[in-house]
Amino acid sequence: MKRILLISVILLLATALLADSVAILSASKGKVSLERALKNLKFKNGELLQNKDVLRTGAESFAAYKYIDASSMIKLFSNSVVTVNASKEGGKLSKKVNVTKGSILTQVKKGSGTFTVQTPTTVASVKGTEFLTKVDDDGFSTFTVTDGEVELRVLETDEDQTVGKGKTGIVSPDGGIRVRVSSADDLDEIQKAELESAQSEEREPIIVPVLDDAGNRKLIEIHY
Repeated sequence: MKRILLISVILLLATALLADSVAILSASKGKVSLERALKNLKFKNGELLQNKDVLRTGAESFAAYKYIDASSMIKLFSNSVVTVNASKEGGKLSKKVNVTKGSILTQVKKGSGTFTVQTPTTVASVKGTEFLTKVDDDGFSTFTVTDGEVELRVLETDEDQTVGKGKTGIVSPDGGIRVRVSSADDLDEIQKAELESAQSEEREPIIVPVLDDAGNRKLIEIHY
């Protein structure tokens, strides 16, 4: 009886945590920090992330997180700063990644709610795709698409451009935009980043029961 009560309490706590959480930290390596409400937190792989959490990676470091609707994976590479954002819209999770600096690889499933990546100059709207976003020290935002397509909107001019598979979009600090065929250097950068991330170990998934808006019990599989 005590064991059943303990398990029930744990599941209730897990459900409460998930109610405030939008993502889960699935991997990390090297110097990685997590900031919440302007405070740095101690964390480990499997940490539940909340809206507006900030992840930072140092030199030769890596982190990855997944949104709790299992729709997307975000990989942060060395010297990157990212803010996690999500809100519920029409029964789906609307997700946004703010990239202040550095490089991230985004992998998004189709039909899983709106997903955008925002840099200081650009908003990239995604519909099922894989692409690398890079914000360099000079303020250029680069988007290299390896699958699907991305719609870029320049914040300064409100100009739109579509970047498809095999293409790279570059937005300058003053709002200039150009799209070209991805170069060997663009693709090598993705491969190098993927090799870096492959060195980080991921664990077996955890299963947590939660209630949806209609009161139905569902099981969420969390990979971390």
